[in-house]
Amino acid sequence: MRWLFKISLRYLISGRGSTNLVSLIALLGVSIGVAALLLTMGVFSGFQRELKEKILSTTPHIIISLFETESFHESRIKELKEITEFYPVVLYQGIISKDGRLLSVGIKAMKEEDIRRIYKVQIKEGIAVGVGLAGIMDIKSGQEVLLLSPMGQATPFGFIPKMKSFPVDGIFQKGVFDQDYATVVMTMEKAEELFSTHHQLFGYEVYIKDPYKAQEVRKKLEELLGPSALVRSWIDLNSALFNALQFEKVALSFVLMLMVLIASFNITSLLFMKVREKVRDIAILRTFGLRRRQVVLIFLLQGLILGSTGTLMGLLFSLVGKFLINQYKLIRVPSDIYFMDHIPAYFEIGDILFTLIGAFLLSLISSLLPAYRAGKESIVRVLKNE
Repeated sequence: MRWLFKISLRYLISGRGSTNLVSLIALLGVSIGVAALLLTMGVFSGFQRELKEKILSTTPHIIISLFETESFHESRIKELKEITEFYPVVLYQGIISKDGRLLSVGIKAMKEEDIRRIYKVQIKEGIAVGVGLAGIMDIKSGQEVLLLSPMGQATPFGFIPKMKSFPVDGIFQKGVFDQDYATVVMTMEKAEELFSTHHQLFGYEVYIKDPYKAQEVRKKLEELLGPSALVRSWIDLNSALFNALQFEKVALSFVLMLMVLIASFNITSLLFMKVREKVRDIAILRTFGLRRRQVVLIFLLQGLILGSTGTLMGLLFSLVGKFLINQYKLIRVPSDIYFMDHIPAYFEIGDILFTLIGAFLLSLISSLLPAYRAGKESIVRVLKNE
């Protein structure tokens, strides 16, 4: 096997000008294809990873919505050691008004200390609004706004919605559309004065030690709380987005793998040229006892050496590209849309193995036909013609 490898390497290096050029093209084709595939998957993985981190920094890990509050006790949530903290939340639907403009919003009622801890604003007697909502309604901190309850109350003069004026104590920014553009935060006491205890949704926002184990904790909470509660994790709430990103990554990976396949065609062309160039050498080696399968193996090894070298070069190119992308933040994106100002590259072990094994197999497949052709050469015909 060792001398077969030496012969393969000698045949691959030695050659005429045209075959050397084709060898270089095949080598660069495989390496560029592998580098493009790895960098593309790396950017997709980096975007997903960064997006998940941004989501986790702005949203609770698990949301519990209670259908029955009378028989519920917070001690049930405390039973799970995976949970680090949780906050009670009451949700209402309302309308905010300023200078004649009306906008439907979600009202999020929490304890004053929880608002200060999560939203970084100090609420006294008023409310806090998202930065997007403040921009749309032209709301400034300290101004008065009107909140209306759509349920209202019946009077002898007809149905009159309940309304109350509140000062804006703070403006927050969470980086999530529904909170920045459609949420008003206030204390539970003030919310109950306006909305009473009817037409509300009571629940908890839960944070756990390892956010990526949210599905396991969700199942435990569902078993613990039973049918009286709806439990959703941050993965459930964003599953459509992550599934779409993963589908795009897989589809684009297979498309880019075609680049490696096309580059492997150059290996096929090169080996056919090598067979024609080395046909006299093959015949001489056969007369010295070289078997057909050993001839096939010599040309298979040439294709594998070329493909493996190109694959390793592509891996090296991709690592250099990853360093440049992350170091100099080459892929810039609008921060107001993607919650980040650049996309990093991140290589996952599975993606690297998929690319390396795929490139190796394509190099092997592209070498089969010319290697088989070399093994079928007739010694008598070659020696007679040469």
